Amino acid sequence: MSKDPTVITHAKANGSGVTFPNSLAGLKTGLDALKNWLTAANVGQQAEDRVFLVFEEIVTNIIRYAFDDAKEHPITVSFARSDSELTLIFEDDGRAFDPRKVPAPNLHRPLAAAPIGGRGIYLVRKSSKRIDYERIGKGRNRLTVVVALA
Repeated sequence: MSKDPTVITHAKANGSGVTFPNSLAGLKTGLDALKNWLTAANVGQQAEDRVFLVFEEIVTNIIRYAFDDAKEHPITVSFARSDSELTLIFEDDGRAFDPRKVPAPNLHRPLAAAPIGGRGIYLVRKSSKRIDYERIGKGRNRLTVVVALA
């Protein structure tokens, strides 16, 4: 993987987006692009916090678990806003993974005794109004996460 992320930002009629490599440097670049868009969209601190949690958790999972090789893979995230919600659409060419099928963690077990994994996706579910997943094109994942503004 390249240490210098190649970043492509794109604008659409109702939103914006960014494409970055599957690396921690790419994650930072994506977070910076999201921050700039959220500032311009003026969505309020609570919605911003939920969107950052969703973005960071999903992108981190893509970087850590989606690829079977060490090659650079692009991750594209589109951002859109309506009057009542924000929509993030994540696309990558990693292995198929539908986070809706991950069972909820046992929250009654002490954290020290809990198995690793699953809590981040649980937080994404709790922070989201809706999550949709589909496998598109030739081996591409599309995950749509809708976050309420209020």
